[in-house]
Amino acid sequence: MKKMICGALLGCALAFSSFGTASADFGGEIGVYVPVGGGGGYSRTSGADESFASFTVDKLVHELTVQKKSGRLLMEFRVANGSDAPYTVEHKNGQVYEFLVLDKRGRVLWRWSDGMAFTQALTSSTVDAQGEVVYKAEIVRSDFKKFKDDAVVVMAYLVDTPYTLSAAVPETVETSSSGAAVFGAIILGNGPVGRW
Repeated sequence: MKKMICGALLGCALAFSSFGTASADFGGEIGVYVPVGGGGGYSRTSGADESFASFTVDKLVHELTVQKKSGRLLMEFRVANGSDAPYTVEHKNGQVYEFLVLDKRGRVLWRWSDGMAFTQALTSSTVDAQGEVVYKAEIVRSDFKKFKDDAVVVMAYLVDTPYTLSAAVPETVETSSSGAAVFGAIILGNGPVGRW
């Protein structure tokens, strides 16, 4: 368990170091499950039904919340501008944001924009000074059921920006009634998102 936690902390440190000299604060949460009760064997227990990740760069706060609810996967990406000037992004087309669900190997299982058509004209989007925008997506139960066992990470980002935010897909944890399990993960990155 100590090796796993040390490895996770080292991974976070390496991920944070990729941001170079940019001023950024990072936040997120990790859940700890400790089973209650006696007896041996295994019991199916409900793990975290929600995960969360956030980071701040130059007073621009990015937050991603992922929730499992009634067999659906709900995603909310919030961008808040704490500065006194508007934050404007120039886009290559009409798409402003994106959500992705990936498996443990980084393969895309679901993309919010699949099957959608966007204007091919140059566009822009703005987060007003002291304002915020919220983008939401939902994968309905019948669709999520097809790949839920392989889904590991949800990614969200504003298109044509260098910042990508990721949070773990909440999961049900199976553990023995006498042990403990650590669940939850946060993956942050600021590289180009075109590779997805």
